Amino acid sequence: MIKNYVFTSCFLLLMSVSLNAQQEFSLLEQFNGRYDFSFIGNTMNYAENGTGAPCIIQTSSSAELDFSEDYQIERVYLYWSGSGTGDFNIKLNDIDIEPDRNYFINYVVTSGQTTFNLDFFVAVTDVTQQILDTGNGIYTVSELDVSENFILPSPYCSTATNYAGWALVIVYKDENLPLNQLNIYEGLKNVPQSLNITLDNLNVIDNIGAKIGFVAWEGDKSISVEETLRINGNVISNPPLNPADNAFNGTNSITGATNLFNMDLDIYDIQNNIQIGDTTAEISLASGQDLVMISTVVTKLNSQLPDATI
Repeated sequence: MIKNYVFTSCFLLLMSVSLNAQQEFSLLEQFNGRYDFSFIGNTMNYAENGTGAPCIIQTSSSAELDFSEDYQIERVYLYWSGSGTGDFNIKLNDIDIEPDRNYFINYVVTSGQTTFNLDFFVAVTDVTQQILDTGNGIYTVSELDVSENFILPSPYCSTATNYAGWALVIVYKDENLPLNQLNIYEGLKNVPQSLNITLDNLNVIDNIGAKIGFVAWEGDKSISVEETLRINGNVISNPPLNPADNAFNGTNSITGATNLFNMDLDIYDIQNNIQIGDTTAEISLASGQDLVMISTVVTKLNSQLPDATI
């Protein structure tokens, strides 16, 4: 019999958290030309944490890629993440995948007289050629198995931090687009209580159509305690999908899905939050309770730079 564990507001208010091994964000790749980006992906969770659902998880899930024929795929990165120290041998459409890079965070969580040592991981690899070979269709990540971490009694179950999921970050070219500068930043940082990321190497010629995208993990829709996302000091939101007080809530901005349990693929319009001439942008995320980890940030800014890839 599987016992349901419920993650309550009381738990987080009474616990203390220390964390190690956060990786600062840095520019992974920059594209200058008629580029844009999108995400696809899916969770391995059957339900959102904290709802009383059984502490069990899938080992595979699928998402559909449906791009216009006008889109020329330039780069695709596969990210996968979950509770524990990591599973680094997975499959994408039955093809073996191993990571190019790994990121880790460790938490020491104390609640009353009990101390929990919690690990989380993110892995990433370039799958551009596989996506070019396959094209549009259903993509399935399988053999992503972190279930050994949820054998009861499990600290991940008792703290409602059990999750796994995956995402494809896709950069594409379309001759109908204006000239843009597209930056992919990578690292691993978290809240609570606050998170600050400085994005550099920007060149804002025109802020029309500016947007920013996040790949985030372990956010909960049911927890919206002092949770705000700011760009250059301004709160951004995308209601009703992403309210101003609950940015990371298990949603997908591209599909409009609200059941991307414990992960987020969100894109925001930042046209009014960035200025012509800016070379950096400041991201600030605050949360009074919810555990949120960000591994990827993508920006698209209108630019007059020559059509070249750095």
